Amino acid sequence: MHRTPFDLLRLFLSLFQDLPPLSRALYLPGAVLLVGYPVLSVAFGPDHQGQAFATAFLAALAVRIGMGFEGMVRRMLTRYSALQAAVFALLLAGLPLMVVALVDDPLWCQRMQSLFYVVIAGVFLQDVLNKRTSTAASFWPDEEMREHLPNLTKMMVVYNFGFLLLNETMIKVFDPSYWLLFWAVLPIIGHTVLRAMVLTVINLDDNGHTV
Repeated sequence: MHRTPFDLLRLFLSLFQDLPPLSRALYLPGAVLLVGYPVLSVAFGPDHQGQAFATAFLAALAVRIGMGFEGMVRRMLTRYSALQAAVFALLLAGLPLMVVALVDDPLWCQRMQSLFYVVIAGVFLQDVLNKRTSTAASFWPDEEMREHLPNLTKMMVVYNFGFLLLNETMIKVFDPSYWLLFWAVLPIIGHTVLRAMVLTVINLDDNGHTV
């Protein structure tokens, strides 16, 4: 059956209804940031706002990475040896923290999020170009998802580049303190959008369409 753009939009928006409970991994880093930044701003004083920003962001980023570290290693083990997975995971976890720890400029913190989207989008784009689905399979390993992996791989390229554009727009348009609020709720926004996009892909595939 032919679907108009309005039909696809309506399908996509309908999938935001009745969302399941959110895990603490989605909101705890944001809570650390939203509590830590005001406290550190007062502690460091008005002349060190950049340092307060970077320190609060470092603490929140460390919580986010720590809570997602096990899952990241598990996905890497589907593609690499145990030694390679350990090295890559430590680099991906430690390098951003080290960079943020060495700077006191909010822009570095903001661009760190953009770099994350570039890296993830690049991995999925490489899979698309090489006609692979191994990365998507590490995110959706269930047997019933196998037939959807090619379109999920393409979807993840769109998803990550879309959020890259959103993050860069927020950096350009809003004051860094407002960007902190955006970053705090970003996992919840991202989870909601990703869930809707995945269900949209599954619905389209089941109706004989491809992305």
